[in-house]
Formats: sequence, structure tokens, C-alpha cells
Amino acid sequence: MDALDTWPGSPAFLAGSYVEPSPEPSLELGPPPDLGKTASTRSAGVLGEIDLAATPAAVRLARSYIRELVGECLGPGPDILDDLELLTSECVTNSVTHARPRRNGTVMLSVLHSGRTVRVEVTDGGPRTGVRHPSEDPLPIDGRGLRLIEAIAIDHGRNRDTAGSATFWFEMAITGDRPDPALG
Repeated sequence: MDALDTWPGSPAFLAGSYVEPSPEPSLELGPPPDLGKTASTRSAGVLGEIDLAATPAAVRLARSYIRELVGECLGPGPDILDDLELLTSECVTNSVTHARPRRNGTVMLSVLHSGRTVRVEVTDGGPRTGVRHPSEDPLPIDGRGLRLIEAIAIDHGRNRDTAGSATFWFEMAITGDRPDPALG
């Protein structure tokens, strides 16, 4: 097989040796769903989903992803985007720091919307083994992210599946700032 005979995404054979194609990482969002509709009339569903390497760098990528995705698709104001960014970074930080990665070494960030609500889910491989001892410090470093989520989000929770994966989620109310083209 000649390397020119391969198609994108296929392995290439060069000089008798196997060469794995190197995919370029991308944070491309693609077109928003139902471009012809305004944010208020779009149907509920998944806005986006991305696998992030379970490393500290995932936090920065998650913040950028949530801001761009929700900003382009739903058009909320900067204050809501700031809160979404903050809470997403807290969830991803917690996952990367305190949980096991999924089998493929990632955490998954999913963003869903329904009407005027956005739901952000972070799925990891479940809790690490070992016992955590509560701190006697009156202002502990751990746990502040959950307090932020409780103060800002309208709802939050955690789900586990039978394979051991865990999903932490939160929901926020969204108001679109984009003018409705049908009104004028």
C-alpha cells in the first residue's frame, strides 16, 4: 500500500513500517444547532461534549469550551458566562484532582440545555481509593468549589453508574441577550 492510497484517519504504511496518524487536537465547536432558530425557540438537547485529558490543563480548556459554546449557541450575558466558566472550572478541577480518569485517561465535559436552563456534566472514573480525613481548619482549602456551586447554581448533584464512573452536574438559569430577529 502506498501512503498516497490512504484516506484521512486511516493508518499509513511507509517503507514497510506502520505509522499511526497523528490527529490534531481541536476545540472547534461546529455550527450551533438549528441556526435558523433563536435561542429561545431551539429544542432541548446536547449543545456539546468534549473529552479532556485528566490533567490540570483540562481546566483551562474546559473554561474556554464552555464560554465559547454557550456564548455562541445561547447568547447569555457576560455575568452568566463568567459564572458558568467558574463553576465548570471547579467541577473539572475536582475531577482531575480527586477522582480517577475514565478508562481512556480523560474526563468528559457535556453541556445540555432545556428552555432557559443549561446543565453542565463532568464525568470521570469515580473516586480514588483511600480515605479522606476531614480538616479541622475553620477555613479549609477543600470544599470551597462545592460551596460556590451551591450558591450560584439552581441545582446540582452526582450520579454513579454500575461501571464505577461518576458524573457531577449543575444547572444554571440562562437568559439570552441576543435580540429576537422575528421582533424586528
